[in-house]
Amino acid sequence: MSHSRKSWAFFATGLSLVLLVSTAGQAQGLKFGFKFTGGMGFQLGGDDTANLRGLKSLVDHYVESTGLKLKSNAVPFMNRIAFEFDADVVLNLTPQFGVSLGTGYIRAGTLFGSGKVVVLHGSEEESSLNSVAASAMPIKLGVVYTFGSMFAAEGKQSSYVFGGIGLYSAKHFESEDYSYQATRTKFSSTSKATGIGFYGGLGSENWINPNFAFVLELYGRYAKIGGFEGDWEQNAGGAPTSGKGKLYYYEWQDDDNNWYPATTLSAQPPSAGASVRNVREARIDFSGLGIRFGVRISLGTRTS
Repeated sequence: MSHSRKSWAFFATGLSLVLLVSTAGQAQGLKFGFKFTGGMGFQLGGDDTANLRGLKSLVDHYVESTGLKLKSNAVPFMNRIAFEFDADVVLNLTPQFGVSLGTGYIRAGTLFGSGKVVVLHGSEEESSLNSVAASAMPIKLGVVYTFGSMFAAEGKQSSYVFGGIGLYSAKHFESEDYSYQATRTKFSSTSKATGIGFYGGLGSENWINPNFAFVLELYGRYAKIGGFEGDWEQNAGGAPTSGKGKLYYYEWQDDDNNWYPATTLSAQPPSAGASVRNVREARIDFSGLGIRFGVRISLGTRTS
């Protein structure tokens, strides 16, 4: 089954469950609500981070061994910072307990030219502009438990814990634009995968009126996704080539016996040998912690 079909199947199942519960709930006067949040957090990155660490080490060793001058080695470690947006439908089964169905968007990667490497050969520059981004669109099923706040008047503020499971449709993008003297090489790859993840956290609601509240959430997520497949294309000196494959992780050794972690999108895995080891399918890790702000809209009189 394709990634998109899996996502829609999961979404349809979740939506059916919420609609089934809501139909029964409406007969008893239960209420719906919508929650929209956005924020940022720190995520592990997985093999994506290892690849960038290897790139930085390779550039440092290249400059050290050749005696050249390094003007810039800004490897895009912004892949550890994730920006995200969430949208959830919440059905209150009791004043304290509810179920939710939601989706969202998570994005981490290069920002503001943070991936430029420049090595000086006298008055000439050898440059490499590197971009990397990992994104995911989850479809989530969860539960919410709300309890009162001891710091505010009853009905004005409440706190809640939440958690659930999600199907994450992930995308990985990487590109390099290399130039030195008359040499110009451009490379890019895009791959996709789908995987299961889990999330949970603690939130606070500040009610402006019975139907509208500002919310603050601290959240955690575990979502380590592998099985990326996609396409790559390259243009070296005006000669374009392209192909399909899987995203692999491996470690390779240079002539000075230094080992570097790396990833590659290729039809076949790198051949393990004296200078290549630990070959496997790459995994992008969206696991991490973060904070979100937003609003909650209650349709009808709030039950808490």
